[in-house]
Amino acid sequence: MYALSSHILEKQGIPFEVMLPLIDETAGKVHELSPVQAQTGPAVRYDENVISKHLEMLADEEPLQELYEKISKSIHHLPLSAVPVNEGKNNS
Repeated sequence: MYALSSHILEKQGIPFEVMLPLIDETAGKVHELSPVQAQTGPAVRYDENVISKHLEMLADEEPLQELYEKISKSIHHLPLSAVPVNEGKNNS
């Protein structure tokens, strides 16, 4: 996923390093929350406006568009209510 992100950002003239704070924050969350609980973003809320804009940005990358759509839908359909509150917490 990092390689794909780097590829997409590079095409826009954006250095991959802009992603590092988000990557660090996301990685840190799973020390306290389960991966499902830590998941945020337009896919969780299925924000069609944001998702549509992202898909437009990938217009010349059909395989990435399809991947983005599939991942977004699968994230949106994760059963958040089925995850126990302390699952994934570091109990040491």
